[in-house]
Amino acid sequence: MEVSFPASSFRPPAIDRASARYAPWALVDRDAYFAAHENDTTAEAVTSTGHAVRVTFCLADPAAISHFCVHGPAFDRDDFTMEPQVHSSAKGLVLLRFAFTVGPRSTHRGSRLAEYYVYKAGRGKPPSLTPIPPTPPGATNSFHTCVLPLDDDDDGEFFLAELSMTKSRSDYGLHVFSSKAGEWTVRQLRLQTPPGVRKRDLPGPNDLDKVITLGGGAVGWVDLWRGIVTCNVLDESPILTFIPIPMLEGNVDREGNSRLFRDITCCDNGFIKFVELDLRFKKVPDHHNYKTRKTTKDLDSVEIMYDSDLLLYYDYPLEHTLADDGWKLRTCYRHTSWNYWRKGHAVDIDEISADNPEHFMLLPQLWDARAGRSTLRNTYSAFPTLGVGGSDVVYLMSKLGYHAKNAWMIGVDLGEKRVDVVVPVSSERVGYFKPEFLVCEFSEYLNATPSTRAEEVTRSPNGAQDDCHLSSGNLFFALVFDFTFRVHIFVHGLGMLYSDTDAGSPKSVQPTKRLPTEIHADHMSNYS
Repeated sequence: MEVSFPASSFRPPAIDRASARYAPWALVDRDAYFAAHENDTTAEAVTSTGHAVRVTFCLADPAAISHFCVHGPAFDRDDFTMEPQVHSSAKGLVLLRFAFTVGPRSTHRGSRLAEYYVYKAGRGKPPSLTPIPPTPPGATNSFHTCVLPLDDDDDGEFFLAELSMTKSRSDYGLHVFSSKAGEWTVRQLRLQTPPGVRKRDLPGPNDLDKVITLGGGAVGWVDLWRGIVTCNVLDESPILTFIPIPMLEGNVDREGNSRLFRDITCCDNGFIKFVELDLRFKKVPDHHNYKTRKTTKDLDSVEIMYDSDLLLYYDYPLEHTLADDGWKLRTCYRHTSWNYWRKGHAVDIDEISADNPEHFMLLPQLWDARAGRSTLRNTYSAFPTLGVGGSDVVYLMSKLGYHAKNAWMIGVDLGEKRVDVVVPVSSERVGYFKPEFLVCEFSEYLNATPSTRAEEVTRSPNGAQDDCHLSSGNLFFALVFDFTFRVHIFVHGLGMLYSDTDAGSPKSVQPTKRLPTEIHADHMSNYS
């Protein structure tokens, strides 16, 4: 069976590294390029087809987008059903997914036969690529399998965890692979939810957007519209729990590609950070071919009024079109043990300073003649992305038009309310806001020695420290708030020390007024 790939899949963009050392983290395009590129990141493995495949990462300093290339001397392009993909990454490990049309595990006979490989960046050692045995019957080899390294394990032991969802939205199959045992285990689990939770508020079989590690053996499967299914996959008796995510106003049905507007990450020690790009629109009257009866007021602007203008009658309703009216970036955070989210930042596009001369030279279209200064209003932005470490910088893929062929990665420092970095994206995949990328830390483990704290700060796009300060304070503040919040409940006569499931939630922040649901859904279709 012949498989068709776009020409861009065979033309990887050029990569420009700023120094000899790899950056502490990278933004990696999820989809591979088919190209015979090799460097010191190249690793090789033998696939189920009996042929060798080589993987090479081409890494750029963030906020530039990195990518990886795949090739094998005995492989043809028709041997793949899709581009190999990066599924998850943790510390020095990267989980890759391959799907072949040939061999004993051809995906023509079932999606579960797609193959996993774990790439390991060995500190001071050549990288390795390890094939994973087939998943057991019932597993789907989904796009949201997590690689989980053991902390401080010199032997490189790791686990893979996949959650198979059913149509009931409450019954799951947890599939865990141990590199030490070399086999998969399967458990049937039921999601623990508070009473009264509706099925529509829980992730469905096709609703997951990403998977994140939450510290220790905890993993979170994320539906960016609804919430996170969490589980410590290393427990002897694992339990599935659910953390809801605030709903986007006007999108009750949770429609559209959520990744275009939202992202979530785990900073450290179970602290989760969430960001949303809240687009605003306004209705603009469409006056095209629309005439109205003239009145005496028109004499202020015209010299002649014809009889036909005075007798004109037009009974069709005035139509409107949608126009962008800016956006707002909002962040909030929580610990996995809390039963509330705490407000981080809320920054409007008009509050963001973009007056750095270097950025203007890269993107002179930032100049806004109406405002008399450089702003982001002339750009279309999507894919808000949180970096590593919980800094205040949110990265956006921005273009000058929905279908423009050129794009820029723009980093916005929400704490300082300014554009922090502007980097052009030299990829043919930027049409329709592609590619989709993943934040990875394995680049740091490709260096022979660990980076010092000073080096990490220097290589950070904004030169700032990436402590897990969670926007509105530091880790200490967050823990103190949680403690004082509980004490406050206790001393006000509730009679008992409330658990996380009993404690009240902080007062919510009123969102800005938006257009009706259908208007938001119509606009989201432009990105799909």
